[in-house]
Amino acid sequence: MIVATAGHIDHGKTTLVRALTGVDADRLPEEKRRGMTIDLGFAYWDAGQAGRIGFVDVPGHERFVRTMLAGVAGVDLALLVVAADDGVMPQTREHLAILNLLEAPGGAIAISKADMASPDRVRQVEADIRALAAGGPLAEAPVFAVSGVTGAGVDALKQFLLRQARQTVRPPAAGRFRLAVDRVFQLRGAGLVVTGTAYAGAVKGGDRLRVAPGGAQARVRGLHAQNQESHAGRDGERLAINLAGIDLDQISRGDWLIAEDGLLATTRIDVRVTAAAEALDGRGLQDGQSIHLHHGAADVPGRILLLDRRRLAPGEAGYGRITLERPVSAVAWDRFVLRDQQGQATLAGGRVLDPDPPARRWRRDARFVALDTGDAAEALRAALADEPSVAWHAFALARNLGDGARAAVLRAVDHVRLGEGVSALLAAPERVAAIEAMIEAALTGWHAERPEEPGAATVALRHRMPERVPVPLFDAVVARMTDARRITRAGGRLALPGHTVRFSDQEERL
Repeated sequence: MIVATAGHIDHGKTTLVRALTGVDADRLPEEKRRGMTIDLGFAYWDAGQAGRIGFVDVPGHERFVRTMLAGVAGVDLALLVVAADDGVMPQTREHLAILNLLEAPGGAIAISKADMASPDRVRQVEADIRALAAGGPLAEAPVFAVSGVTGAGVDALKQFLLRQARQTVRPPAAGRFRLAVDRVFQLRGAGLVVTGTAYAGAVKGGDRLRVAPGGAQARVRGLHAQNQESHAGRDGERLAINLAGIDLDQISRGDWLIAEDGLLATTRIDVRVTAAAEALDGRGLQDGQSIHLHHGAADVPGRILLLDRRRLAPGEAGYGRITLERPVSAVAWDRFVLRDQQGQATLAGGRVLDPDPPARRWRRDARFVALDTGDAAEALRAALADEPSVAWHAFALARNLGDGARAAVLRAVDHVRLGEGVSALLAAPERVAAIEAMIEAALTGWHAERPEEPGAATVALRHRMPERVPVPLFDAVVARMTDARRITRAGGRLALPGHTVRFSDQEERL
């Protein structure tokens, strides 16, 4: 289980993590000197039968919110820390808003420095936090009054974390391997090491991976899972991976390590987005607004275009397209947060719906509604009802479906598969039947008008269709009909079976 701290600067997050684990997560000399967390810190607690519980200690200062965002993505539990003497502070509010926007799976609230406040003050702080957390993932979270100095309340918090760890049952690793890189460094005697949280799939020594979006290839020389040497790692774990065949300048924080066949890089993504309840100046999110996209550990500037409105009011949800200044590697249903152009306020958060959307004709409600589900089979079913065809390889890549999931989705959805490999298209059976009928009718008309010709050229036949059919789909259906001998192809021309060239009476006399 992975736990991420959250809360205002100097509210005792690092001290509490040290009390829980015995490890000081502040590792940088500058952090020691200034007494504040600047970068992500990590500590692990060997909890016996509950396994190893990892803690990601994030900075609380407003200047390091982007670092905090890299730490809380993909964790199992959030631990919001609020000092009893200060109470709710600005970064308390923003960190809680970020947890809400990232749809955090739940967690706990720790009122730290309880030894420095009266019981009445602790109760008042708890009431303030409860009011602030209402309606979010921490609305029902238990509250623990603790002191990292005296140890008061720490055992009760430990028991809660142990219960949560025992209840965390991970299904078999699914999808192609994906790891959000948050640290890269050289280790003497080992070489290049990257660390991060695995979002999907599994990895083992000897596997070949790619850096996304750059595309550089690397081989896994060795790895640690949850801070222990291991032969394999999987989704939901903190991993440190020793890589061979790659240089330090080819990978950095914000990149992804992914399976070789899962490479996807894009500069535009279609999204469902919700404006933060406490947005910048209360203005919500504007159409065309410049933003910073925080996805995994990446921070990328861009712009958001809303689907059908000029503005999202605070707390309001809608659809939109984000265009980015440089590529990111995302898959459908990834979570993200948007901050303003200056990086000073959290504006919104949401889910990726399509990481590889069409360049044109994107402003259609039906398309976004069809994509707005975490169920791949349901999304495919809706897409087949809305689109003439679906590029199957691109769909499976965009949703990071493993081989087993791909087979399960195809079994669950009624479809016709046209072609094989990366060019395969899927279409609804009734749509394919309609196109086949139109092709047969068009050829019947062509033969009646031009009996002296051996058949119709493909382009000419497509132009005779009563409705426009995309070229890849038309060609795929023609190939299907040719294979089934419902039409013939000779010399680049298409004809119905049994058609023969017939001269007119005058031509026969000549």
